[in-house]
Amino acid sequence: MSFFSALRKLSRNSPLTQRFLRHYRPYLGVRPNWSWLANNPEWIAARKKASGGRQVLVATGTGSNWPCSALESLLGVALTLRGAEVRFLLCDGVLPACQECEYLWLSEKTFAREGPQAWMCGSCHAPACDMLSPLGLPILRYSQFLGEENATAPLLPDLPEHVHAGALRYFGRGSLPEGGNCERILSRYHEAARMTARMMAGMLREWKPDVAVFHHGMYVPQGVVGSVLRAAGVRVANWGPSYRKGTVLFSHGDSYHRTMIDEDPALWSDMPWPAAREAELMAYLSSRRTGGNDWISFQAEAEQDNRAIADRLALDFSRPVIGLLTNVVWDAQLHFRQSAFPSMLDWLFASIEYFIGRTDLQLVIRIHPAEVLGTVPSRQRAADEIYSRFGVLPRHIKIVGPDEKISTYALMSLCNSALVYGTKTAIELACTGLPVVVAGEAWSRGKGFTVDVSSPGEYRAALDRLPFPAPLSPEQVTAARKYAYYFFFRRMIPVRSLKPLEKFAPYAVKVDRLDDLQPGADAGLDAICDGILDGRPFVI
Repeated sequence: MSFFSALRKLSRNSPLTQRFLRHYRPYLGVRPNWSWLANNPEWIAARKKASGGRQVLVATGTGSNWPCSALESLLGVALTLRGAEVRFLLCDGVLPACQECEYLWLSEKTFAREGPQAWMCGSCHAPACDMLSPLGLPILRYSQFLGEENATAPLLPDLPEHVHAGALRYFGRGSLPEGGNCERILSRYHEAARMTARMMAGMLREWKPDVAVFHHGMYVPQGVVGSVLRAAGVRVANWGPSYRKGTVLFSHGDSYHRTMIDEDPALWSDMPWPAAREAELMAYLSSRRTGGNDWISFQAEAEQDNRAIADRLALDFSRPVIGLLTNVVWDAQLHFRQSAFPSMLDWLFASIEYFIGRTDLQLVIRIHPAEVLGTVPSRQRAADEIYSRFGVLPRHIKIVGPDEKISTYALMSLCNSALVYGTKTAIELACTGLPVVVAGEAWSRGKGFTVDVSSPGEYRAALDRLPFPAPLSPEQVTAARKYAYYFFFRRMIPVRSLKPLEKFAPYAVKVDRLDDLQPGADAGLDAICDGILDGRPFVI
């Protein structure tokens, strides 16, 4: 058995696997090798021509996030070819905490006492520089802008939010644990956020870009970087990998977690809707049952047979079934103004308390599979929280655990309706005609095909209407499908140079000639660059 075969047999979350990937993932075909550009006359001429063009900051920050830093290196090349003067920004190991700190490879005790380890920062900054250096574009480093003269950080009202979200991500929890090392770890994120704000203030004194682009747009340091830039009047574009293979999702001004909620409805409601487009959408949605066309999926090898699922859960079809879909409790813990409850767990508990008294219905709670399969497996499990609060549940309330091989889509097809907080599955369910009640900030909110509530009272009133007497109307289903097409096929922008991988990372950037990145060669890349440079909608 080869070494790599042995590695793949280990749990993906074992300390040995994670530490290996941390050290060597940059060299396993994930990152692009730009060495062929170092002495390329065409590239040298393009760099020279771009000098004095629009100033673009690619604020990668955490270089060890390889799917992200690899794409951002691609953006640097593509933007330069379009006449922009590009500079990269990397943390060079000066922060006492960051997004790359995760409990999987950094124990609470060590993190609280020592902060990020030298091997972590070494596997972040140096490989990123190795990747970017052949491009010949300036690489800015955090330490350059942290001198005494930059000791004053700008006042940022949302800084505590990014600190809190960053700490929750480290702990893999939806609420911070009490005692132990929590206070010291939280203080590290506070200090890292203040340092990032000081660093950005120092950079802006020396150089102010016209626009900045970087991944996530939340946590520490990315969320703080975005806050400082917006306060200084610098336009910001954020992005993240999306679901369909070969695609990414960009947004203007803030993380797409926020911006997707308030987009102009005309972007999809006025879209022509021929039968061929609808068929394309429904074929893709069908494929999501197994994830065959996605590089982010948790449905592989799940039970799809409705009768088998019903038998396994002992469902009684003399009583309507209501489905409830959770989120990962720590993920994207930002403030959303329209949520009916302070947190997903508050909503979950209120739902169970209500259904305990509704013995005429059955409630099936589907715990999100990413609790165990996600990048940072949750250490605060929804099922544990439920049992801790309620003990033994009545028989008409059932829980499907995150590791149970049951298709969420097949399960929801057995239901009269679905209750969601923030899951994007609400869009897909509405496309099938299933009524959906939205209590948090799911992107389906406000689109005309879900029941949206903004307070506990409104939520209870919606539950009092259950079971719903009929599926969604044809007009609502069409509205849902139009939005789903817009979401999956127009907002998720395909980039030809992104090649899916089966291991180590979702994709790799593969480019071996500049012609592939020139304007007109890739419609998706054109849309992304036009959005970054000119502020056009990130829509293909």
